[in-house]
Amino acid sequence: MSLINITKIIVMLCILLSCNRTMESGGIEVTHSEKNDSLIHWYNNVSSSYLQPSINYRLYKDSALLLDPSNVEIRQVLSYSYKKKGEHIGAMKELNRAVANDLQAGNVDALEYRAWSLLYYYRDYKGTIKDITLIEEMTEEVYNICWGEPCLFQKGQAYYKLKDYTKAIEAFDILFEEEKKQGFAKEDSFWAFFYKGRCLFELGNFKDALLSYNQALMGVEDFPEAHFEIGRTYNKMGNIELAKKCFEKAKACFLDKMEEPYIERFDEVFMYQIDEAMLKLKFDH
Repeated sequence: MSLINITKIIVMLCILLSCNRTMESGGIEVTHSEKNDSLIHWYNNVSSSYLQPSINYRLYKDSALLLDPSNVEIRQVLSYSYKKKGEHIGAMKELNRAVANDLQAGNVDALEYRAWSLLYYYRDYKGTIKDITLIEEMTEEVYNICWGEPCLFQKGQAYYKLKDYTKAIEAFDILFEEEKKQGFAKEDSFWAFFYKGRCLFELGNFKDALLSYNQALMGVEDFPEAHFEIGRTYNKMGNIELAKKCFEKAKACFLDKMEEPYIERFDEVFMYQIDEAMLKLKFDH
């Protein structure tokens, strides 16, 4: 038997022994339920986020879950530990259990996180769309937030990656309409305008693609991906001089590219791509 399994058994025995006794302090009897809650709180809090990739972190979270198996928040956070270690099967196993418990309680918080994870970590575009559709059905709302981003934005990206550009554009347009109702400025949706532009480009609608990219630039002027894609669009339209200028703008503001600490955005541009595009212009024309 491994050391980890032995440790788990010892922890379980300690929990069971402690839960079978009553505790008195200052003449006040503490109930079994209160003792459990106290232990859950202790095990959960002692597993600091700084320890997330460690085995000790998982042991503490597992101990809390032995006392409260249906605790969605603790199980979801436990999945982060597996994900950060690259153990994605374990991560999804825990996350799926968290989602199941959350749905049973009529909540969608864990489902929103899973939709975000499926899109950006696992590139499961159909799974993303399925989860977001379920979120919309359960909340009876078109506009929901999936881990800090509008779910519609993620749904549109999923359709875009599946090359269903028409449905992607529909999702982005609904997003724009819903955010307008909520008082957001158009400029706030610069990423969504960028991806709408990508869809229009792929459909061969170059003029509307340029309009969408330029709308994105109204939100963020130093947006190398947008400048790069505008350059590609002008190249397709045969305007080589404007294409070259746009590629140069992309290089000039390259350090402001859509870089994220945890995920790689779709169509994130890299310097070698800009150099290759400029070189191709030189040789093709």
